[in-house]
Amino acid sequence: MPSNKSDVAEVRAALRAVGYTVLQVQPRVEGLSGSRPDVLAWASNADGELVPWAVVECKNKKLRQPELVLPALEGSQDLLGTFEHYAVVNGQWFKADRGLRVLKPVDGPTRPEHGSRGLVTDRSLATSLLLQRLWFEADRLRNSGVSADRYFPSGDVLTPPRDRGPGIELPDGVFMPVRADVLWRAKQDALTEFASRGRYREFSSPPVLAAAVTALVEKQLVGTVLDPFCGTGSFLWATLDRAAERGVAAEFLGYEFDAQLAELAADIGQDAPRHVRIEKGDSFLRDFAEADVVVTAPPVGLTLNDRHLLLDGSTTTRADAAAVDKCVRALKPGGRAVLHLAQSFTFERRHAAYRRYLADNFHVAALIGLPAGAMTGSGVRSLVIVIDRAEPGETMVAHLGEDWETQLGPDGPALNAVLEFINVGADSGVDPEADRPHTPGRP
Repeated sequence: MPSNKSDVAEVRAALRAVGYTVLQVQPRVEGLSGSRPDVLAWASNADGELVPWAVVECKNKKLRQPELVLPALEGSQDLLGTFEHYAVVNGQWFKADRGLRVLKPVDGPTRPEHGSRGLVTDRSLATSLLLQRLWFEADRLRNSGVSADRYFPSGDVLTPPRDRGPGIELPDGVFMPVRADVLWRAKQDALTEFASRGRYREFSSPPVLAAAVTALVEKQLVGTVLDPFCGTGSFLWATLDRAAERGVAAEFLGYEFDAQLAELAADIGQDAPRHVRIEKGDSFLRDFAEADVVVTAPPVGLTLNDRHLLLDGSTTTRADAAAVDKCVRALKPGGRAVLHLAQSFTFERRHAAYRRYLADNFHVAALIGLPAGAMTGSGVRSLVIVIDRAEPGETMVAHLGEDWETQLGPDGPALNAVLEFINVGADSGVDPEADRPHTPGRP
């Protein structure tokens, strides 16, 4: 790792002088143990795709043997497939041979063989470039005397004019074309990371949770997928990706009360591989067309201005109970809803009669208790509830601890157990109530 920023600044200036456009300082490299490469330069390959081309390690200590840097360069080559490898020691440039066995003094970096512009096909790079632009805009706002936490990305930042095609406009005005499917996923990643550091973090769910919710609805994934409280769209996007992977021709509909969030989600959805419609609106004041799947994380701790009439005939001003009611009303027969709620919904006495109504008229298939911290932006304990519009049946109850992300991750033991329980007979055509494992519990 370089001991001061001036070394890296000089290296970047030298790389830019010979034509490199996309540079990353100490980028995250999955699988690389130890320190990150100091500077990674991207350039076009012979096919016109932007790839990791050159890596530079900076040292400002007096090394008797510059070759001591070679293991770090070799690690970068193994993981990134880089073509040129440099070390800069006290301002002196050295270039490694193709076999990474020796370093020879050079005047500086050489110009990239196929040019520095190309199609971005790497998701992590596209995410990094989007974050670079987002933080540039936030810093520009800060310099004008406004808190950067108040910055909200507008559509023209994430989505350049359509006549330019899918791509990212860098802070210096350079436009980098990006493959459409890569841009679609990079927008999700960049927005999640950017929002997690600002005032909008509570409107984006953790990726592990979004993936788990998607797995819970995968067997029902068809037709219309609805998120009445979509925020930035975390649940919709994860479910949409699964539909695209499986070749399912579903359509996706989201509603969001906050106009900025609705606009942002709509901008992200423009690049989606399935039809997406995002509308601004108060979901508590509208009726929904029937949906095959509902996935959502309703607002926490909200009190409604007007009382909502629940299906059991009672009324409430509590947003969590009203949200559950809106979601199950929207389900088609055989449909499934998965909601992320505060755990208080399961024990508040005022809704005991409504919970009994749900258990007697729907199949409350699973209740997955999560610890404090699993709900972004809130310290309350939360709950994932799975409700099928089907004949009542047994409920699987799981209470997860601090390792909840591992438990609900890909092939996580808790997720696999819940999936096995709620999807009995989904593939075989057998009666789902026959020989079902018994795990007692009611909402």
